[in-house]
Amino acid sequence: MNPILSVECVEAKNTVVRNVYPMKLTRENLLLFWEKARKYPTLFSQEIKDDFNKFLNVFIGEDEGTIVSRGLLWVIDDFVGVFYVTDIKPEQDALVHFTFFDGRIKGRDELAKSMLRYVFYHYQFRRLSAQAPLFVVPAALHFIERVGFKKEGRKRKSSYYNGEWFDTIHFGILREEIDDGR
Repeated sequence: MNPILSVECVEAKNTVVRNVYPMKLTRENLLLFWEKARKYPTLFSQEIKDDFNKFLNVFIGEDEGTIVSRGLLWVIDDFVGVFYVTDIKPEQDALVHFTFFDGRIKGRDELAKSMLRYVFYHYQFRRLSAQAPLFVVPAALHFIERVGFKKEGRKRKSSYYNGEWFDTIHFGILREEIDDGR
């Protein structure tokens, strides 16, 4: 399968070409995604991290006996990371998620921007949204802003983690902002 895009990333010690492919919604791929994701305490709730079937319900559902996707999923290289879009309102808005299983975000700004461009133009969204609970590392919040998202608000005590409630920061980016660098 050919990648939907390839981007040079200036990572830690060298330049690496990262390839992004559509993720086939197979049990094997979703199981691999779940196994990698559950190692990171902040990606999904404990309930989802402990139950593969609940994890599956985040991404797939059933409509009149047919399995359907609840979002769009792409895999970076051989599961170095994933990019997925949920809460889709066609041609309006969707919620964007980036996950790099190697824990690195430095040098991957252009990769994220390229994926945002792809999603904007391929699916004709007017805007895209992102959310980050305040228990994530500050570098994740900075990454979201570096790729072009703007802070749009704060939802108080909306994310539960490790026995405590945290605020969530909401971000947005408009289609025209991804091209003109605003």
